[in-house]
This record gives sequence, structure tokens and C-alpha cells, in this order.
Amino acid sequence: MKKYFSVIISVLIMIIIFKFSSEDIGRSLKHSDAVSRIIDYIFDGGMLLSVRKLAHFIIYFFLAFFLQFIFPDNSISSKNKKIVLLIVFIYACSDEFHQIFVSGRGAHFRDVIIDTSGGMTAIFMTHLWRKTYKKINIRARIS
Repeated sequence: MKKYFSVIISVLIMIIIFKFSSEDIGRSLKHSDAVSRIIDYIFDGGMLLSVRKLAHFIIYFFLAFFLQFIFPDNSISSKNKKIVLLIVFIYACSDEFHQIFVSGRGAHFRDVIIDTSGGMTAIFMTHLWRKTYKKINIRARIS
């Protein structure tokens, strides 16, 4: 069940990424401008933040996070982590390539780096969580 849920969520995230990439620069700027205003209001203008770059990082973080759960809990090996990261990297590259064909948009390798960094962070955090959870379970069994 968890595997199918992860597949569905991963595909939905990919569709969302594709949809946002399909928007021309005017619509894209409207979305990030609206979010920027909210953040500016919350932090009273005291936080300089590139909303667009943060959005890249976050959405690919969640993509990698859910892709990991396609593999069984105990088999998220180093090889599987590399596969997840490769999927994230390839999708980020294809996303940037797709933007070449959208009016006012372009491909930027720095966005691929940001996207992949989001994926790497998700993989690393999940690894730490699983390692910590395993230690807690071992300690609970011993006591």
C-alpha cells in the first residue's frame, strides 16, 4: 500500500513540476510574487529569500522523499539511493530542457543543481531518520 501511495504522490509531484514549467514568464512571476508578498508580510521585510529557488529545492525534496518509499523499508540501499538521486537529476534536467520551449523561460543549470540538492537533502534526512529509528528499536528490544 505504501509503495503505491508513494508512486502516486511522486507522479503527482512530477505533474505539478511540469505544469509550473509550462507557464510563461508572466504567470510564473505572478505565482512567485504572490508567495514573496506573503513571506515579506510574515517576516516584516526582514528576510531576503529567493522564493523561486526555494520552491525548486522544496518540490524536488518531496519528489525524492516519496521516491524513496517505492523501495521496501529495509532495501533502501546505497544503490537505491543513487537510483532515486539519478531520477531526480534526470527529471530536473528534463524540466529545464522543457523550459527552453516556453515563452520567456530558459534552461539554467543552477536550477538543476538546486533541484538535485533538494533531492540529496531528502535522501540524507531519510537516511538519518531510518538510522535513528533503527537504534531506538534495538534499544527498546534490549530493555
